[in-house]
Amino acid sequence: MDIVDYPELPQKERILKIAAQLFAKRGFHAVGMSDLQDAVKLGRGALYHHIRSKEDLLYEISREYIRDLAQSAAQLLVEVRDPSERVQRLGTYLVRKIASHQAELTVCFREIQSLTEPRLSEVLEYHSKYERAWRDTMVDGADAGQFRPYDHVTLKAVLGMYFYGYLWMTPGRAPTAEVIAERVNELALRMLKAA
Repeated sequence: MDIVDYPELPQKERILKIAAQLFAKRGFHAVGMSDLQDAVKLGRGALYHHIRSKEDLLYEISREYIRDLAQSAAQLLVEVRDPSERVQRLGTYLVRKIASHQAELTVCFREIQSLTEPRLSEVLEYHSKYERAWRDTMVDGADAGQFRPYDHVTLKAVLGMYFYGYLWMTPGRAPTAEVIAERVNELALRMLKAA
């Protein structure tokens, strides 16, 4: 994975995009501030004008993307009554988000344990809210007779199918995010279907 620059973005956004790529490629702990300086082509003083620490970058990346997922899921719970349609919409949104922001979602799913308190708890709470939206959808589907009775293992299995897309999806290549979402949604609905 080559590091892509974003010269058209404001400097802080550019730093976040490049940091996400570095953290996704090498891991948060393996990236030093000098690595980040080299990648963004800024001196130490100029870099610290935009950020305070490497952990600040990790926090901003992780919080932004998981908060977006949690907020979009909460909105779907209100807007979409049919549980099967909701699974498809939740799944499609997640696959599209991973495909369009793969480095950021890699960091969000893989590196958050490197955050210190209270940041870790805040980001984990967004993860919990997102997971609760899926759980509520599965419970609603079971109550409507569409899905098997809710259980925690099935929830984790379904989410795992989607979440681990960051490991194998290749943006810009076939199959597209739309095709991947369609296939994974179909599998998820098969797993959830009432006997």
